[in-house]
Amino acid sequence: MFIACHLFLGLVLGLAIARHLDDRRLIGFCALGAVLPDLLDKPVGHVLLGGSLNSGRIFGHGLLFLTLLLMAGIVLERRRQSFALLAVAGGVLSHQVLDAMWAMPVTWYFPLLGPYEPYEFNDYFGNAILAEVFSLSEWIFLAASVGIALAACRGPGPGIAAAIVRVSIPLVGILALVSLYA
Repeated sequence: MFIACHLFLGLVLGLAIARHLDDRRLIGFCALGAVLPDLLDKPVGHVLLGGSLNSGRIFGHGLLFLTLLLMAGIVLERRRQSFALLAVAGGVLSHQVLDAMWAMPVTWYFPLLGPYEPYEFNDYFGNAILAEVFSLSEWIFLAASVGIALAACRGPGPGIAAAIVRVSIPLVGILALVSLYA
């Protein structure tokens, strides 16, 4: 799954949590959590472990990572009344759901089912960047994410943010319908 799609879902989830808890800061924490697994795993798996494992779905894509975040988040919430780390965990969960990690049980349940499985990728980062740049859906998700972020921050140009959201959200809906049909 592409990064802008993860970011978009993290922002939407963050908006829902922030609205429920009346804390706009949680939008950013949730968005961070939604992209965190890739920020951790892609460089580690494809650069540091490129010669052996070469997988971009390792630590951050597993239930162990999510469980540790949840436990730390619960402790932080009880001691400091801060929901920030739990919002990050919610974003990580949204990432794992979008990546359908249950289809990779060895990775998702690591270490319970054995070691990570190695993969074979040629020039992962070069190909991934090209795929991101030439994906229409990524541009739509990115535009929607920018609109949501601007609207959530109530920054300069709220009319621009609202226009971006008004255009992007129906396009995201159309993308969802087309993908269901395909």
